Amino acid sequence: MLLYQDHLAVARPPVVYALAFSPDGAALASAATDGSVILRDFGGDRRLLNEPGPDAPAVQAVAFTADGTGVFLGGSAGWHGRRFNGTAWEPFGPSNPTPVSALGMLDDRTLAVGVGDRVKSTAGKLELWDVVTGARRSPYWPEPNGVRAMAVCPGKRVVAWTGYNKARVWDIVKARPVDFPQQKPCPAVALSPDGKSVAVAVDYAARVYGIEKRQLRLELRHKAIVSAVAFSPDGGTIATGSWDNTVKLWDAATGRERTTFRWPIGRVLCLAYAPDGLRLAAGGDLGSVVVWDT
Repeated sequence: MLLYQDHLAVARPPVVYALAFSPDGAALASAATDGSVILRDFGGDRRLLNEPGPDAPAVQAVAFTADGTGVFLGGSAGWHGRRFNGTAWEPFGPSNPTPVSALGMLDDRTLAVGVGDRVKSTAGKLELWDVVTGARRSPYWPEPNGVRAMAVCPGKRVVAWTGYNKARVWDIVKARPVDFPQQKPCPAVALSPDGKSVAVAVDYAARVYGIEKRQLRLELRHKAIVSAVAFSPDGGTIATGSWDNTVKLWDAATGRERTTFRWPIGRVLCLAYAPDGLRLAAGGDLGSVVVWDT
């Protein structure tokens, strides 16, 4: 188990809101509300991609490009890309000043962008951008209360996102998304690798639906609000993180709880599996990130 305590402000620890492994699994990026974005490789190297500061805009989203050479960062000041040129990280690709809550690469050139805020309601939308031409693609989907969270399934070109009290799943070659109404806010969402199931964090549980028939398959419960959810790359396990300071692993077919972890990272607000499925990273509201062998 590796515990990183890099996101540590002097007065109050920032909230770690976003995690992403590089496509080859060799690096992990984390982003926090103090504006810091840290890139670590597992050889011990650490790079600061975005400087923290008392007045720095919060960063709520991070996504690697499909080839792993670039990273998109997004938050209250909008989104932009950074690419390593061999000696330093420099800006690249399109950028937009609109506040965003989530980012994800759907294929080599298509970036899904969730416009909104992770915490408060504000008008937003789900957009697709061509990172080569810098143009926004059509259509886009307005969300009156903004996008709270988003997940992508690149192999199937499916994107899922949550508004204030609903989840939506869209196969981008189809005309319209499929809606999954909820009665309470939905702070997290995840897609299975085959694009056939969606897990939605709602209150004290993660609800798992079959997308085609829109049926509720599983309800995975914690003792407090569930605020993070992720499918393993093989689709066999679902990880959930909660305000009860735990991460639970569940059998994706039966809903049986396999194990519970408790690390000193506070309320768990983000989860990310490595591409090989052997490592899982979690970030919380104490400014720390933990990575462990599952």
